[in-house]
Amino acid sequence: MRIVPTRLYGAVVHSSVFLGASTIAEVFVASALAGIGPNVALAVGFLITVGIYNFDKLADLDADEENYAERTAFVAAHPRLYAGFSTLAVVGALWLAVRHGGVYGLGLTLFPGVVAVFYSAPVVPLPSVDRLKDIFLVNTASVSLAWAVLVGFAPLAVAATAPEYAAGAAVAAVWFFLRSAISVEVHNVRDVAGDAQNGVETLPTVIGVRRTQLSLYALELVSVGLVWVAARAGVVPAWAPFALLPAVAYSTWITYALTETDRSIERLCTLRDAEGVLMAVGVAVVAAAVGTGGTLA
Repeated sequence: MRIVPTRLYGAVVHSSVFLGASTIAEVFVASALAGIGPNVALAVGFLITVGIYNFDKLADLDADEENYAERTAFVAAHPRLYAGFSTLAVVGALWLAVRHGGVYGLGLTLFPGVVAVFYSAPVVPLPSVDRLKDIFLVNTASVSLAWAVLVGFAPLAVAATAPEYAAGAAVAAVWFFLRSAISVEVHNVRDVAGDAQNGVETLPTVIGVRRTQLSLYALELVSVGLVWVAARAGVVPAWAPFALLPAVAYSTWITYALTETDRSIERLCTLRDAEGVLMAVGVAVVAAAVGTGGTLA
């Protein structure tokens, strides 16, 4: 028996609302690491995530049919509604970014979209490739960088331009770059058959699923080490490594479960996207316990 009804699951996941909610949680965590209180960057992150991912799904309907049959059917059934909803989300994100962050906020909000164009469209000015998606490891790095820059620096852009917050924001950006890289490769394990058929080189198609898992375990350790060192240096709150450990453990279990259980990989990927929520809960609980309210002050 499904815990969540199929139609509700499809509406929330395939409309990218679930990913948008996860971005809200990630921006909250980035704000806490930088010592900045929650601000309008939460809404900017949600709206631009919904808009960009939905337009990407619309653009790749034919190519995604092999990997995402259920999602493709959902999007193809409501193309105009889907496009209208996505346009409103992008316009709303840009309006908020400009109003609260000026040119800097606008640039940050547009950054994932610009990267998405070079990632998906044949506009890369290189003789041997057309898209960033076709370049091994660059495809993963591109996606990770696009969202890490937005999540890490958006709170700084719209609420706290003082230099003392910049170092924490930079740590948050690197942290989310590593977390995004792990997430992308987990999704690539799900897509390994379709990517191999389409000639897209990813970690699982090149080195195999088992070696990909080992690589992701190493990235988990690197990301924890990053926050631990930053906390010891006083760049992020001292409680940050403890607050984020449950999310790292959860992510490691997802990677392990890709081959060690009979669970649906599609569902595991959806669960992987919820890591940001677990991070936010950890930060809120631990920060409250030590009485900082989620900031350095």
